[in-house]
Amino acid sequence: MSNEWDEYAEGWDVDASVQEYAKRAFEQLLKVVELDGLSVFDFGCGTGQLSQLMSPSVKEIVALDGSPEMIKRLDQKGLSNVSTIADYLSQDLIDRNPQLSGGFDLIVASSVCGFVPDYEATLGLLKSLLRDGGVFVQWDWLSEDSEEGMSETRVRSALESQGFVDVQISTPFEMTSSKGSMTVLMATGNAA
Repeated sequence: MSNEWDEYAEGWDVDASVQEYAKRAFEQLLKVVELDGLSVFDFGCGTGQLSQLMSPSVKEIVALDGSPEMIKRLDQKGLSNVSTIADYLSQDLIDRNPQLSGGFDLIVASSVCGFVPDYEATLGLLKSLLRDGGVFVQWDWLSEDSEEGMSETRVRSALESQGFVDVQISTPFEMTSSKGSMTVLMATGNAA
């Protein structure tokens, strides 16, 4: 099962902008969540840049990505408290995978929600994986053009419609590339 992201896997970890994005997202995460001892689901983990940063502090991480090549790169990092799943999130996957049955304290989604085919339905699945009081955190490119990113209005509406509470949205940092400067949207929501 390969997908379009497989071709990026080999060079992903050596891309300075990928490393910088993960570092900045992690810094922002530490401002909103105390990681010690948490059970974490890294949705759309890629090669695990964010998982690698969280791993020393958390109890365990289940990292999921639809790209088998990205997952292979994460597995090669040998993080003892990180288990991986190369698949797409679906109710069927949740029903048949014991790693997804225990409930998570924290779900992170770094630069992935803007790429899922049905953002609102995906949020519903993610919320079902959170324990009561658990926290969902996403980072995506801020844009009013849904082709290139996520708008604050859409993200807030989607989180609230899926029953997340205490929804907070910010734009904590920007990334600069050859295409110019792009603002990163960060959203958090709690499971009631």
